[in-house]
This record gives sequence, structure tokens and C-alpha cells, in this order.
Amino acid sequence: MNIILILSLTLAVAMTAVTLLNKKNLISLRDDLTVLQEKLNETEKEKALLKDELLQIGKSGGVGESTILALIGEMSRIDNNLYHMQDVPGRKQIVKALERMKVSLQAEDYTIVPLLGTAYKEGMQVNAVFVSDDGLQPGYSVITSVQKPQVNRAGRMIQAASVTVAQNIQ
Repeated sequence: MNIILILSLTLAVAMTAVTLLNKKNLISLRDDLTVLQEKLNETEKEKALLKDELLQIGKSGGVGESTILALIGEMSRIDNNLYHMQDVPGRKQIVKALERMKVSLQAEDYTIVPLLGTAYKEGMQVNAVFVSDDGLQPGYSVITSVQKPQVNRAGRMIQAASVTVAQNIQ
């Protein structure tokens, strides 16, 4: 009888410990989800602002190159945010919207050179800020952020890129 009581108490303590661990994990997951949701909301706000800007442009009957470059800059900010936010609900829709915008710009002969996430090589025509990242393999450099994307029009560069490059120089 005492053995059954001891076993029952041991089982109850073990179940309580597992429940507490699960609760702690759920709280951590909830906090992570809250942060990701805030980032998604920020991206959605940026998307809405871009949509409003496009409507204003349509009403004014045309745009200048400075407006196009400003629009491309905002698209680059969204791209940066998406690059650092993987597996977030609604991400695919925003990526597709960005792709449609890029196609529209290509119809006007503008090309945005994709640099985000690519390896940095000496001699690239970019203004680069270098940061140390010990998480990369030694000697490797990657573009982790694009402040100003490289924009070409009719095959000619009209805006040089400004980027942040993470590198491991060890």
C-alpha cells in the first residue's frame, strides 16, 4: 500500500514538473509569436503606405525619377524586413506584392539589382559598411542589409547601392 502511495506521489510530482515545463515553453512561444506579429503589423503598415503612395502617383498623372527612387527605397526596406522574418503568417503575400511592383518597374525599364543575402566580393560598386559576424565561416562576407538598392535604368546605373556587409575576418 505504501509503495502504491509513493509511486502515485512520484507520478504526480513528475506530471506537475512536465506541466510546468510545458507552460514555460508555451509562454516563450507566445512571446516569440507576439514579436513576430508586431513585425508583420509593421510590414503591413508599410505596405499600406506604399499602396497610398501609388494611388497618389496615379492621381497626379505621372512620376519623376526621384519619386521612383523613393518608392524603390521603401520597397527595399520591406525586403530587408522580410529577409529577417522567416515563416511569418502573410509573408508570402507581401513577397508576391513586392514581385509585382518590381515587374511594374521593369515595364518602365527600371531594374533593382538583388543584393540582399548575396556574397560580397571586392570590387563591387556599392557603398559598404562592414560589421563583424563570428557566426559566419572565416573569410566569408554576406550582404545582410540594403539601405539603398542599386537601380539601373535602360541598362545604366542611376543609383549605387548602400549596403551592410557581415563578415568574419578571422
